[in-house]
Amino acid sequence: MAISGLVITLEENAAAAEQAMRLLRADSRLSLGERAGRRLPLVAETPSAEADASLWADLLATPGVRAIDVTFVSVDSAPSDAAGLHAPGGSYERSH
Repeated sequence: MAISGLVITLEENAAAAEQAMRLLRADSRLSLGERAGRRLPLVAETPSAEADASLWADLLATPGVRAIDVTFVSVDSAPSDAAGLHAPGGSYERSH
């Protein structure tokens, strides 16, 4: 199991940000915190490190999501299963 503490930065465009909020609310892997302007804290829970990495890719591909800041990651698996994951801290931004 992988648990990640993330902060999503939403696009400046209000309609795009609202679209992202609707999509994020519908994702059962996520528990959303209270939005503060363009920033949205959340906790992601996935069954494996690979699923966690896939979730991050899904989040970056979500319309209205500008960037993801990683605040914490915990992976309950063998170190080889966590290859490619770096925690805590880091930022990922969608390239346009």
